[in-house]
Amino acid sequence: GATNLRVGAVTSNGEILDVIRESTTKDDASLLYAQIKRMLSEIYSKHPDVTKVGMSTCGLCEKGVATALPNLHIYDFKIKELVEKDFPSLEVTIANDANCAALVEAKLGHGAKHRVTYFITISSGIGSGLVVDGELVDLPFETGHNYIGYQSRFYEFEELCSGNGLVKLAKLNGVNVKNAAEFFSLVKNKDTKIQKAYDSWLQLVGAHLANVQLNYNTDCIILSGGVMKSIDLFLEDLKKIVDAFIAPYPIKKVNFVNATFDQDAGLLGGASLALF
Repeated sequence: GATNLRVGAVTSNGEILDVIRESTTKDDASLLYAQIKRMLSEIYSKHPDVTKVGMSTCGLCEKGVATALPNLHIYDFKIKELVEKDFPSLEVTIANDANCAALVEAKLGHGAKHRVTYFITISSGIGSGLVVDGELVDLPFETGHNYIGYQSRFYEFEELCSGNGLVKLAKLNGVNVKNAAEFFSLVKNKDTKIQKAYDSWLQLVGAHLANVQLNYNTDCIILSGGVMKSIDLFLEDLKKIVDAFIAPYPIKKVNFVNATFDQDAGLLGGASLALF
């Protein structure tokens, strides 16, 4: 992850047997790999029966290479090749962190009963993933970097609608807030000065999720991330907007469900690549 690096041993049913966590090394691929190798060696020495490693990474991945980890300022990181060279008995799989979270939620979480599940996390940024018939659709799904129009300008989706983006969205509507928690506190208290920004956020997020439903006709959309701490405030409002957008079309109504996993989503998501 962009903040923390976790390495753990996980059973086939998703039980975490052992885990170590450190702050993620940034800016230097060699130092980051040295950290990963040391932590993996520590776990592997205690669990020598492990045969597979799944890696969840905070960026773009292709053919075993972390092509871009922008939050770490690391690019073209050949992590699969490095691990398999130093640990030849281990089979390594790697994918983007939101894709990994989508997979574990679909296999072991609330999405397990459904055929088509879409996962979205709205936190400091926005990420997503799609699972169909239990198989991860391993495409970038750089949802947070999709472009949206607002007040005669174009912005990245997460620039206005993520937890950090809410600060900017509020400012564009004449309100200063420090963070998403303060934004939704004003909403909770029915403060009229935040209403325009809140309505805009609902429309922008609602339109995005309506497009998801129109594109994939999901059985459920799994909601995750820090912004979901305020879900009781906005879920019904959001659902009404999404349902209104998709009402003219003969597709399923949106079915929102909460993510099962939180802080362990990255670790279990990585493990799910190896398990499934």
